[in-house]
Amino acid sequence: MTMNRCIPSFHFAYVTNYQDNTISVIDTRTRKVKATIKTGKGPFEIAVTPDGKHAVVINKTDNTAQVIQRSTNKIISTIPVGKSPSDVGTSQRYVYVTNSADKTVSVLCIKKRKVIQTLKVGHRPIGVTVTPQKRGQRTLGYVSNHDSNTISIFDAKCNKVIDTIPAGVGPDQIAFTRNRKLAYVTTNHNVLVIGTRSRRILSQIKVGSKPIGVAITPNDQFAYVGNEGDNTVSVILLQKNKVIATVPVGKKPGIVAITQNGKYAYVANFGENTVSVISVQDNKVIDTIKVGNAASGLAIIPL
Repeated sequence: MTMNRCIPSFHFAYVTNYQDNTISVIDTRTRKVKATIKTGKGPFEIAVTPDGKHAVVINKTDNTAQVIQRSTNKIISTIPVGKSPSDVGTSQRYVYVTNSADKTVSVLCIKKRKVIQTLKVGHRPIGVTVTPQKRGQRTLGYVSNHDSNTISIFDAKCNKVIDTIPAGVGPDQIAFTRNRKLAYVTTNHNVLVIGTRSRRILSQIKVGSKPIGVAITPNDQFAYVGNEGDNTVSVILLQKNKVIATVPVGKKPGIVAITQNGKYAYVANFGENTVSVISVQDNKVIDTIKVGNAASGLAIIPL
C-alpha cells in the first residue's frame, strides 16, 4: 500500500510491529494509519535518514536491515547485518546498526546498499545515536553496551571507536540535546545525564520503572521517557533535570519520538499494539492509535 504523494512526507511516523512483520505508517496530522509495509522477520527498530529520503528498519529475527524509499513506501534493499540487531541510528553519510549478540556495530552505506565496516564495541550493544550535525564540530556516535555498563563513543567521519565511558547499570537508549552539550541515557533504574565534553555522568534522574526510550523536544526544554515497567511516561524539565509530570499510557511503553513541531510525543506501547499521543503543552494523552502486533520501534523524520 502506498501513501498519497501530495502529503508532505515529514508528517509521518513509522512504527515497527515486531510480531506482525510489518511497519505502520501514521499521518501525524490526522493520527491515522495511512500505509502498512511488509518487512522481514521481527522488525524491531527504525530510523529515518537526515535527508528524509529513506527509512531503515532492522529485523531482529532474520539479522537484516531493510532500506525503505519514503516517496513510495517500498523496500528497495535488504542488507545482512550481525546477529540479533537491536537499534539503528543515522548520520549524514552512514547508518549504524547495533548487533547485540555480536558485540559489534554494522556501518551501512545506503548508496552502496551494503555494510562497509564493522566496529567492535562492548557486551550486548543496544542503543545507538549520533550527535546532531554542527558546522566545525565532529559528529560522534554513542553506543550503549547494556551488559558492559558502558558507552562506546565513535567518530562518525572515520567510523572509529575513540573512547569508552561508564554508564550506570544496563544502559539502553540515548538522546542528545540539540546543542550537543548533553546526552540523556536510560538505564535499568534511572536516566543518566552525561556531558559530551567531559564524558562524565553529571546527574542521575529517578523516573518510572524500567525506563527504555528517551526523546528530547526541539527546544531542549523537555525529555520524554517511556517506562516499560509501570506503563507511564516521565517528563523531565531539562533546566532542572527534574521530573515534572508522569503520564499514564498503554502497556509496556518503550520508544518515544517527538514531532517536528515539538507539540506531540508519540509512544510505542509494546504490550498492547498501540501508540499513545501526548500533548507537550499539558502532558495529557490526546489519542491512542491502533497499530500492529507488538509495537516496538518508532521513528519520525529527524529535526
